[in-house]
Amino acid sequence: MKKDLNTSTQDGITTENLGRIPSRDLGSERISSEIPLIKIKERNYLIDNLKGIMIWVVVCTHYLHAAKGFTTDSLGGATYLTMISCDMIIFIFASGYFSKNVVKSRQKSFRTFLYPYILLSVLMYGVRYLIYGNASFDLLLPSLALWFMIVLFFYRFLLKDMVRLGKFLLPITFVVSVVAGFVPQLDSTLALGRAFGFLPFFILGYLFTADHIAKIRSIPKWIGWVGFIGLMTYSFLMAYNKVLPMSTWYLKMPYSHLGFEPLEGALIRSGLLASGVLWLVVFLIIVPDKQTWYTKFGVNSMSVYALHLTLRHLLVKMDTDFGGGVWATIIPLLLALITTWLLSREPISATFNLFMDSIYSIITYPLKRIKGLLALAPPK
Repeated sequence: MKKDLNTSTQDGITTENLGRIPSRDLGSERISSEIPLIKIKERNYLIDNLKGIMIWVVVCTHYLHAAKGFTTDSLGGATYLTMISCDMIIFIFASGYFSKNVVKSRQKSFRTFLYPYILLSVLMYGVRYLIYGNASFDLLLPSLALWFMIVLFFYRFLLKDMVRLGKFLLPITFVVSVVAGFVPQLDSTLALGRAFGFLPFFILGYLFTADHIAKIRSIPKWIGWVGFIGLMTYSFLMAYNKVLPMSTWYLKMPYSHLGFEPLEGALIRSGLLASGVLWLVVFLIIVPDKQTWYTKFGVNSMSVYALHLTLRHLLVKMDTDFGGGVWATIIPLLLALITTWLLSREPISATFNLFMDSIYSIITYPLKRIKGLLALAPPK
């Protein structure tokens, strides 16, 4: 099978066609000049670092919200709101950035996203049942963080069709995100509300190039830090003053469910999308593009994402306030850092990947056998 050149892969490794070997004759044979010289580039450390920070942020949000007595107008609540203002936006942007090959994105969408969603949904049902003594199972209603997997499946599978909109694709997705809030059926079912709500950031990532990132990173870092402090201050004020329901930032429910009038909801979501873009620009400016101590968090973010969910349920079961006061913020953040560090270690990540791959091989083995037998069958 011919290798696909000049495309970025999910893990940040890229290949580049550097030229052709000149053809020459060997007797009666002629060696083809179509042998590509391939150079394997280094990882994209900027994206790894972005993912590394955000996977820690994701774990933080789950641990903060698990604290007994969690409220929006507290240090923990304000920290939580600040984090959910940017974490999934940047993750979805990164996924879009590594979806340049629309054919391969569709081909791998089941294996990469839908299969893990189904398997992890089953496993987490068992975890919840063991921890709480009861649990419900419904693949149409993603539990906790698993909505992310099915949303990315939709994006990757449908991207090949969406790109036909050409230069109008990005503005259309922003309009669609806002209009989706008018539709009552676009809620948490199959995470459709979130799928439409976060769509602009996936497409933004798909359309972004290295040149775009380079231009943003040419902005002085002090401007990025000023922007970061400004956005964080804005988020804290929104939280302490309870300006909006916390669920507004989830982009998963129609405006009517949140208590907004249609125009009011549209304006609010437009503001959230704009702030999301600002968060993205800020992080692209300030995050280093060299290997760091947290790069491995991003490289092995999948094992952190999947395995920390059990720990989060255990914290909920413990019904602890972590000592209350400022400790209700500090301890969850530290626990999240330890969790992220531990679950991103190579042995744990490799074991997790081996488990996922093994189950997939077992499930698909009969289909592969049938396909092989059909291929060997003599033509009629």
